[in-house]
Amino acid sequence: MFKYFSNPELKRSSAIILILAFITLSCSFFVINKGYEQMRISYIESNTAIVGELVKNHPQLKDEIIPLVTKGANEKSIEQGKKILDEYGYNESLNIEFIPAMKKSYTTVLNWILILIICFSTVAFVGNCIQYKIIYKRLEKLIIGAQNILEYNFDIGIYENAEGTFAKLAHAFNNMRIIMKNNLGAVQKEKQFLVDTLSDISHQLKTPIASLIIYNDILLERKLDEEKRKEFLKSSGNQLNRIEWLVKSLLKLAKLDAGVIKFEKEVYDINKTVEEAVETLAVKAENESINLVFKNRNSKIIMKHDPNWLSECFINIIKNALEHTDNGGSVTVFTERTPVCVRVIVQDSGEGISKEDIPNIFKRFYKGKRSKNTESVGIGLALSKSIVEGHEGMIEVKSKEKEGTTFTITFLNSI
Repeated sequence: MFKYFSNPELKRSSAIILILAFITLSCSFFVINKGYEQMRISYIESNTAIVGELVKNHPQLKDEIIPLVTKGANEKSIEQGKKILDEYGYNESLNIEFIPAMKKSYTTVLNWILILIICFSTVAFVGNCIQYKIIYKRLEKLIIGAQNILEYNFDIGIYENAEGTFAKLAHAFNNMRIIMKNNLGAVQKEKQFLVDTLSDISHQLKTPIASLIIYNDILLERKLDEEKRKEFLKSSGNQLNRIEWLVKSLLKLAKLDAGVIKFEKEVYDINKTVEEAVETLAVKAENESINLVFKNRNSKIIMKHDPNWLSECFINIIKNALEHTDNGGSVTVFTERTPVCVRVIVQDSGEGISKEDIPNIFKRFYKGKRSKNTESVGIGLALSKSIVEGHEGMIEVKSKEKEGTTFTITFLNSI
């Protein structure tokens, strides 16, 4: 029971009741004491009147009467007096109204006690009403807050400055409001994400599908020699490969953004992961007469990661570097470990990136204004960024036009 005394309402009402009870008892004591004082005076006056009359009529009895009044009567005298007065109906069953000395004091005390009880009840009733009014107003706030939530208005909270159950209830209500707001926001974000993804896929597939339709019409409606027919079939194959790659990449990116993919991290040498990515693109670099070099500054760099996904990340970044480097240029890949982090650096001697394009290169489907690669759809770097961030890493780029570009991927060492 005492645990509820942390509530200010219970403290306040208990304090009010105790104060009222103390005031009522004090006033009652004062009234009773005052009534007793009046009864004492009335008693003295009554005895004084009796003594006066007796002495007046029988002066010889003065010495016998005075000791009875001042020292009190003995049992024998009391019994004799009872017998005499009983003949006149003056006994213990006599109504107080027929005792003038007592009637006034009794009536006064009774009236004052009645007034005190009425005052106590009135103040307690009013205080109780005020207390419950405060409680109901707080409950009304919770009702309004619940109605706001039903109307999807999550910005109005319930705040309590005092301690106690209401403060705990308000805190729990606000937590529920924030959770519901975040959940609703997440659902809306997922819906928008789905709409955007479908829109992106639709937009990116339009061009290759349109090309396939044209190639198919040409192959069906025109008479072509074998060489031309093979050329159109090869172009159709390229477009189909492009669609396949595009759909796979978009689905991977969508899964990464939605948090569906769980990286299968293992303790593995990051040098081997990077080396696999470099070897994958070695033929492409050779065909384009670009010098692709991998330099590991540490023989082994053991790091917990998903080799397959990070390899794909590095492939996209290195491929981007190759596509923006002219024949005869170079692309160099470094790995290094410091006491704080692990870095993978991809450096090329290519055309560089303009200052206005740098903030946007990791956005999906973004292509630089001066990009010469017509086949690029601007998804590789966005996918790489998502993979790096999924490994709690960071990716940054530094570049100057005609001076090359450097991508730096950083992973903090785990403690």
